[in-house]
Amino acid sequence: MYKTILVPVDLAEEGYSDEVVRHALEVLAPKGKLILLTVVAGYQMPLVASYFPPGNFDKAVKEVQKQLKEFVEKQLPIDPADCTLEVKEGKPADMILSEAARLKADLIVMASHKHSRLERTVLGSVANKVVGRSTIPVLVIKG
Repeated sequence: MYKTILVPVDLAEEGYSDEVVRHALEVLAPKGKLILLTVVAGYQMPLVASYFPPGNFDKAVKEVQKQLKEFVEKQLPIDPADCTLEVKEGKPADMILSEAARLKADLIVMASHKHSRLERTVLGSVANKVVGRSTIPVLVIKG
């Protein structure tokens, strides 16, 4: 059993994250800490941010936080109060790894989406990057 589990949640991919959280709950120790993380991709880069009105990013983060809470309330067999909900900005693999280190997680449980061989070779997937660079165990649930 694991005491602190980090679960990256992709709100854009229906049907993956709820199954991943269920797997995480199966290996979470009693009174363990479950952390759900959604990463908002690199919006704060000056070049990107210059195309959007001031305050737009904060609104986007608040909306994602609301969606994450709704996801837990509607899709999961747990109370949102029983887990920590995090929304961070940056490159998904980098943020997953840095949050796992910051929160002292002892397991990452994440989905692996179906990608073509070309996509995995040229771009790599977030799951591949996390597995390759993580210093803690990573449980990958095939989508």
